[in-house]
Amino acid sequence: MRIYCGVSFHGFGHLAQAAPIINELNDRGIIDALTIQCSAPEQQLQQWFSPPFHHETKATDLGIPMVNALKADAELTYQQYLHLHQQRPKQIGYLEQLLQKHHPDLVLTNNSPLLSRAAANLGIPCFHFCSLNWADIFLGYCRGQPEANEIYASLCSDFNTAVSFFRLPPYMPMPELSHLIDIGPVCRVGQKKNLAAELNRPDCERFVLISMGGMPYQIDFSGWPNNKNTTFIFGGVYDNPLPTGFLHGNELSISHIDLMASCDAVITKPGYGTFVEAACYGTPLLYLPRHDWPEEPWLIQWQRDKTYCKEISVKQLQEGDLMEDIAFACEQRRAPTIKPTGADEIVNHLLATLDL
Repeated sequence: MRIYCGVSFHGFGHLAQAAPIINELNDRGIIDALTIQCSAPEQQLQQWFSPPFHHETKATDLGIPMVNALKADAELTYQQYLHLHQQRPKQIGYLEQLLQKHHPDLVLTNNSPLLSRAAANLGIPCFHFCSLNWADIFLGYCRGQPEANEIYASLCSDFNTAVSFFRLPPYMPMPELSHLIDIGPVCRVGQKKNLAAELNRPDCERFVLISMGGMPYQIDFSGWPNNKNTTFIFGGVYDNPLPTGFLHGNELSISHIDLMASCDAVITKPGYGTFVEAACYGTPLLYLPRHDWPEEPWLIQWQRDKTYCKEISVKQLQEGDLMEDIAFACEQRRAPTIKPTGADEIVNHLLATLDL
């Protein structure tokens, strides 16, 4: 089967949802040819997707313009979606040309309304899969703006041209979307390792991963207290030498997903990939809130139901005033109560629906 997959590059969460599904299709021998449309660099995509693919670098959607990893730019969001709404026929026409170029039998998208509209216009079956949709995210920031209701209705209409929308928990409400199918969580699976032995730190009692996701967020670690019982593993870009007690995840021979499974706690922000991976391992979380992000309340409530998580402040993070919270969080590690069954469920549904 020739598959065309459009993936948003609004952080790493969408890649974390798409990769297990594509890799499961590949493991079952269903993919004859794969095209991935995504604005992420090809080298980065190769780290997520196991089958060979042709890369179309055009972004699949606008996502939401961000000021930083925690704060969205509401005015720029409105202006960009208004412009896209005005250019909608042209953009759909361009996507139709891309699909005609690759002749797919199936379109999968996370999470482009225009791609599903283009596929519908060409009679190609299309399925969405995601924990959010850009229509309701847009409305969360732009409600009350001129033409906001028209833009929202148009986005929902385009989403609804798909055969189905697989809703991945934890998901936000999607009141105007149809053909919803609720399934299990989707995430990669890592291996739990003995970090004290792997990193040659036999006297270390705790290993804490700091991972703020796919969007840059600057943290100054220079003022953090040195605690010989705790090793911090930083999974981002840091321009200065890391202080004593810190390791850089990129310099280790252990993959990020294995670190997620193995660390005693994770410091992060609300986002699908990290939250679901932590829940599947029972790893406690300390998180910086994103207060205005429309998806956040459902992410956090789900996380509290599945594993330990606690909100921390920007001041705590910048000053390293976290040791009491870290010590308590590490004591709350639970046996995992959920499994990432969603990719398998989606593939089974696709095979049954498409009669393969």
